[in-house]
Amino acid sequence: MWKSVKIIGQGGFGVVKMATVDQEDEDCHLPPVIAVKSAPLVHSESLQKEREAFSDLEGSPYLVHCYKADASEEDGVLYYNLLLEYANGGSLADRVKHGGRLCEEEARKHTKSMLNGLHHIHEGGYVHCDIKPGNVLLVDGAAKIADLGLAKKIGKKNRNRSGLRGTTMYMAPEAVAEGDYGAKGDIWALGCTVLQLLTGKPPWDFKEKADDWNVLYRIGFSDKLPEITRSGMSEEAIDFLRKCLVRDPRLRWSSDMLMKHAFVLEHIM
Repeated sequence: MWKSVKIIGQGGFGVVKMATVDQEDEDCHLPPVIAVKSAPLVHSESLQKEREAFSDLEGSPYLVHCYKADASEEDGVLYYNLLLEYANGGSLADRVKHGGRLCEEEARKHTKSMLNGLHHIHEGGYVHCDIKPGNVLLVDGAAKIADLGLAKKIGKKNRNRSGLRGTTMYMAPEAVAEGDYGAKGDIWALGCTVLQLLTGKPPWDFKEKADDWNVLYRIGFSDKLPEITRSGMSEEAIDFLRKCLVRDPRLRWSSDMLMKHAFVLEHIM
């Protein structure tokens, strides 16, 4: 039904391929181009959990759509595949890497979409756990949250330091210090992501060779915050970031509260 064209991403889970779909198949209900996320069947537990999360959270235009899962064989190896919506615009990380900082109007637009996506995830009983520019994809110019591989159901704890979830640069202080991955952790990561869109720079100014534990200490145990008073931002943008990047999660705004903030209200979806 589908044919791999090229590899467009890879990680610990396996690979992501761009694939074309045979439109002459009468039973085909897929678009001509899709993304296929694959792992050997014997190592596909993470992908199968991701499929479950996609199924539980289906129906939002602010999440990349998962059409279905299937299995395939290549060189005698069985693979488990997730058939996903293809992002023809790449990721927000690509957008910043190749185009630099976004104008505030574009950043507002994408922030509103991310907030809608996070609201849907949280209302569906999940925490994403890995919000970052590389996990927000652009489909015909619209931002959609992708990669539910680390998503977990709200209420489940992980206090194993060696099992930290997410990408260090975007981790919330409580995630590092306590292994606490709640919805407010996604909001911190959203703030880091929006800051990167507006500045074109990573949220933390770490030295290239900074020791991992020094980085984790600064995020989880110091009183430091990402620098958010950089030039070129409106007062609404700065205030929005300050509502996201609060070290105490009890004082950090929720997605519901942020959707009423002036920074995103000025962009009509």
